Amino acid sequence: MRRNRYKLIVFALVLVYVYHFFGVGDYVQSKNFDSDFNYPLNVDIRPIVQAILDGQKPNVKPINYYPYKFLSNYRQCSVVNKPDLVIIVKSAIDHFGHRDAIRKTYGKPHVQGYNVKTFFFLGVDNASSDVQKNITKEMTEFKDIIQMSFRDSYFNNTIKTVMSFRWIFQHCAEAQHYLFTDDDMYISVQNLLKYVSDVTTASERDGILFAGYVFKSAPQRFRSSKWRVSLEEYPWDKWPPYVTAGAYVVSNKAMKMLYVGSLFVKHFRFDDIYLGIVAKKMGIVPTHCPHFHFYKKPYEREVYSDVIASHGYSNHDELIRVWNEQNAL
Repeated sequence: MRRNRYKLIVFALVLVYVYHFFGVGDYVQSKNFDSDFNYPLNVDIRPIVQAILDGQKPNVKPINYYPYKFLSNYRQCSVVNKPDLVIIVKSAIDHFGHRDAIRKTYGKPHVQGYNVKTFFFLGVDNASSDVQKNITKEMTEFKDIIQMSFRDSYFNNTIKTVMSFRWIFQHCAEAQHYLFTDDDMYISVQNLLKYVSDVTTASERDGILFAGYVFKSAPQRFRSSKWRVSLEEYPWDKWPPYVTAGAYVVSNKAMKMLYVGSLFVKHFRFDDIYLGIVAKKMGIVPTHCPHFHFYKKPYEREVYSDVIASHGYSNHDELIRVWNEQNAL
């Protein structure tokens, strides 16, 4: 009898542990995304955003404006010689080699008659004055770094993303398309330009394009997970469709809608999901493009002929070799 009671107690404790550790209660108590999604601001923000884009003063105050400054600002965009494509690279502050490799490959300013501009967006790191001295030298030499006054860290990626949107909205708003990418991606600008041209020809969709590798998934509730999200932070059982943050392309109109829309959408710490939330509230449907790879696609010369983006190129020599080989075809 005692042994059976002991087994029951142990079993009950195991159930409690599993229930707590795996966040079972959070999964059970999650709200239904399809019928009950009302992320703040819980209003239709589309007419508010349109009023701002039309030059009018909105009747609703923004709830999400980051109080950071641009510490550098190179005005390389102009209405007279407006870019066809602007590449926005989210770069870690000490990734000097990554940036140098990008400048030697897909970050070059001209691609087969197209005008391409590349900018690197960084935060600050007060822990190392030597790193900042080298950043200052890099900015002076290349004039392509936009540094911002928040701490450069993984969970500040949403701030980096939205501040990047703010900068191009204010200083480089005439490009036809904008590619956002991490600094460890392989990018084929030629394949990207062909893709956006084909998409535009096939369907104008009112000039709105937000494309990349689209995920449809649910929040992670495990207590031990780096990506755990509590019910307090996000109470719904699914994410809106979102484009993985490694690389994605937006049209001019989509860029403006997403940036202004972000002013009226509560901050969320995962940047790709945050943009998915903003897109959902703006009525923008992300377009899945299978030529964007959120993982590292194994390299073969022929296989990469239609690749737009591939993750995992931290080896600078490898990036340069692959890019040179593909561009020699």
